[in-house]
Amino acid sequence: MVTKSIEKTSEILVVTKNNFGTLAGITSSFATGNIGITCFTGYEWNGEAAFRFVTNNNRKACDILKSYGYTVYENPVAVWYTDNSPTQMKNATTALAEAKVNTHCMYTTSVPNSNSTVMVFNTNNVDRTITVLNSLC
Repeated sequence: MVTKSIEKTSEILVVTKNNFGTLAGITSSFATGNIGITCFTGYEWNGEAAFRFVTNNNRKACDILKSYGYTVYENPVAVWYTDNSPTQMKNATTALAEAKVNTHCMYTTSVPNSNSTVMVFNTNNVDRTITVLNSLC
């Protein structure tokens, strides 16, 4: 059984041109700064790239990214450490919808052959999100 927990933290959002090596440069700077990535998502549209990170040291990560000239945004998020069951995301998103919480962005990561997953929720009300997710624990 996975110990479920929820924390309020922030994600780092970097929007930049989608050039070869941009993500490699960002992750290399994190490695040099000894910054661990808890969860990540990235996507491209119309030549732009958006990268969202939750790290073990967002303040230091932001400072490093800004020193390289990136525009960095921080958004509050709820990070849910939970079990990786087939219905867990459905239960969470249904409960949030019923509570009238609008999800702006969500991303997850899990480890193969593990019963645990991490879900990151960027919503219109992170405190309410935490209350709703706690009700599922």
